[in-house]
Amino acid sequence: MNMSTLPSPVIKGIFLKSHIQAVEKALGPEGLKKLESAYGGSLKFNNSDEVPIRDEVRLIECALRLLAADIPEDKVPYEAGRLHFNNFSTTPLGKLILPFFRNNFKKVVLNTRHVAGHVFRGVTFSTRELSPTHIEVTMTNADYPIEHFTGFFQAWMEYSGIQGTVTTHVTAPGVFAYDIVWDMTS
Repeated sequence: MNMSTLPSPVIKGIFLKSHIQAVEKALGPEGLKKLESAYGGSLKFNNSDEVPIRDEVRLIECALRLLAADIPEDKVPYEAGRLHFNNFSTTPLGKLILPFFRNNFKKVVLNTRHVAGHVFRGVTFSTRELSPTHIEVTMTNADYPIEHFTGFFQAWMEYSGIQGTVTTHVTAPGVFAYDIVWDMTS
């Protein structure tokens, strides 16, 4: 796969707002000033703006450093993914789908590409059921560090009350695979 021919991966501006709102809720107007300074740009995003994912990653990691200053630097991508899920759960789309499918984690994960289609452009998700409690999610052209969605999927399992693990591997340049495995009793 030639990654240079793929479109630049973007996310809708509405989803960046959730990260900004998390900082504002926890730290108030002063926190927003600090976030804008750390981010190095305006925090004004329209809902339908198509924002490069690398900018969203930078914003989430800046928000994380403000909200949890004691996180070691090598854990930032993973913890930023966890924060990303928690913030996503507060968005209109997250509020719509997550509670409805909270008790059917597997069904939602198997349909990740449909959900992602409303969030991203230029990013491809695919899923495979490897066993009743093991799903592989493959993400292509995402611009997130590989650890980011490890944290995202781990937080999603916890939200759903599931005990499990997420492991990752690179299958090709720009293609990350996430093995999500959980306990049958969860």
